[in-house]
Amino acid sequence: MTVDGRGRAEIGDATTVLLLAPAVGDRPTDACVTLLDGLDGRIDRVVPVTITVPAGEWIGQWERESDGGPALGTCVDVDRTTRSAAVAGDDRSVPVERVVDPTDLEAVGRRVSDALQRADDDGDRAGVAVHSLTGVLGHVDEPTAFKFVYTLGEVARRVDGVVAFHLDPSVHDEETVETFRIVCDAVVDATRGRSTSPGS
Repeated sequence: MTVDGRGRAEIGDATTVLLLAPAVGDRPTDACVTLLDGLDGRIDRVVPVTITVPAGEWIGQWERESDGGPALGTCVDVDRTTRSAAVAGDDRSVPVERVVDPTDLEAVGRRVSDALQRADDDGDRAGVAVHSLTGVLGHVDEPTAFKFVYTLGEVARRVDGVVAFHLDPSVHDEETVETFRIVCDAVVDATRGRSTSPGS
């Protein structure tokens, strides 16, 4: 796998991608936007799952930085206390669905699964950005997060989707990073500008 001159990763036919990027400023959101925007030939819409940043901030960065790639679909926003029912886009609203309890990964998974199914029913393929897995690990233990990643990957696989899980490697030990490398089909290391498959 390769990363091109604009920093876009080639992930092949991977369904699940572990996106390693430090949580400094906008870097993790930028890495998510760059990865999914670069898949415009493979996905038709993007479903952000915002855990560590407000939905409006993530959506705003997508609108500023995406290169005319896939359209934004439903945003699943977790553990945010203030928001509106929709976030204004350039020419339409982006629906924001809220999950109040960040430990309720079943509810998060249901919302994402529903968004993927709606895309599939419309004949679209969706790319999901979970921003971030580091945020998930701040609320649940590692085995629970592992099950969430595995299950969401299986749901995406059934509808020919892609899921990118952002993880900040600077706040987790190598064993934790390796646990999530194993469950994902590909790894994009934005700290080093390269993509790999587990075991490579």
